[in-house]
Amino acid sequence: MSKKQFDASTLKTFGNAAAGHDGVLSDPTGAVVVKPCTAAEITFYESIAASHSDLLPYLPTFMGSLSLSSAQDNVTVAAAESETITTADGKTERLHGKKLDTELHIVLENITHGFTKPNVLDLKLGKQLWDEKAKPEKRQRLDEVANKTTSGSLGFRIAGMRAWKGEKIPEVPGELKEFVQGDDEGGYWVYNKMYGRKFTTEDVKEGFEAYVLPQGSSPEQLARAQEILAFFLGEVKDIISVFEKKESRMYSASILLVYEGDVDAYAKTKQTLKSSVHVEDEAEDEEEDLPKLAAVKMIDFAHATWKEGEGADENALRGMRSTADILKDLLDKTNKELDAVEEEEEE
Repeated sequence: MSKKQFDASTLKTFGNAAAGHDGVLSDPTGAVVVKPCTAAEITFYESIAASHSDLLPYLPTFMGSLSLSSAQDNVTVAAAESETITTADGKTERLHGKKLDTELHIVLENITHGFTKPNVLDLKLGKQLWDEKAKPEKRQRLDEVANKTTSGSLGFRIAGMRAWKGEKIPEVPGELKEFVQGDDEGGYWVYNKMYGRKFTTEDVKEGFEAYVLPQGSSPEQLARAQEILAFFLGEVKDIISVFEKKESRMYSASILLVYEGDVDAYAKTKQTLKSSVHVEDEAEDEEEDLPKLAAVKMIDFAHATWKEGEGADENALRGMRSTADILKDLLDKTNKELDAVEEEEEE
C-alpha cells in the first residue's frame, strides 16, 4: 500500500474496530487509521522497517506518526467511553479500552479498507498480558482476567468481533444481549470484550463459528467459510513461522482476522480477482485498489520490544498455535459438512 497524504483536520471516528481503545480515527477515504499510541509502538514499527522486513507482510503498513491536540481530536468526544457493564461478581467493566491520554498518534493502513462489509475478529495474544513496566495492581488485574479466560488456558482470547448479519438484522437472543449489540449502520452484530471472556477451552470454537458463519450454514455460506478458514490457517501458520525466528516480546498484541461479510460482494470480488490481469509495468496503486476477500495481520504493539538473546516469544506464540489448531479443526469440520451436502445433492 502506497503512502497517501491526508489532512488531519478531516479525520473522523473509525467505525470498524472490533476491540481496542477509544479515540481511533480515519481519513475521509477510509484507507488510513490514526490511533493514539505510545512512543514504544512507533519505535517497534520503525525497527521492523529498518531491521525486520520479513515481518512487513504480516503487519499493517506503517505511515508514520503525528501529534493531535485535544482541539484537533474533538471528533472523538462522543465515543463510547461511557459504555460499561456490571459483571456477575458486581464489578464494573468498560466495554472499550480507555482513550490513551496522549497527543501522539500512529498512522497505519486500515486493514478493513477495500471490503464492502468487513467481518472482523480480534484475538488478543498471551497468557501474560502486562510488560515489565506495569504496576503491581495492573499485573494482578490482568492475571485475574487471564486465569478466568482462554488467555490462561490457550494463550489467546476473543477481544472483540463484528459480524455482518445482512440487511434484515435478526434480533439478538436473550443469552447474548449482554455481549452483543447492533451498530449504527445496521446489519452488524458487534460483540464486546466480555463476549470473549465467557468462553472456556471446550467451547471457544463456538465464537469462531459465529464469526465465520454469521448468517447460517447454507451450502453457499459453508463454501465461503471453507475458503476463508483455509486462508486464515495458512496466514497464521506463516506468522508463527516468522515469529519463531524473532526474539521479541509482544504483550497484549493481537491477530486481526478480516473477510468480506457480504455474500454477493464476496462472489463478485472472487470473479474480479480471477479476471484481473496485471502486466509487469502496471502502476502499483492500481493493484492496491483491487477489492479484498480476506486479510490477517498482527496489530497492537504498545507493549512490544526486542529481547536479543532471550529466544522467541513463547507467550504470544502459544496463542498463535492455539488459534491455528482451532482454525484447522473448524476447516476439517466444514469440509465434512460440505461433503455431506454434496452427497445429498447427488442422491
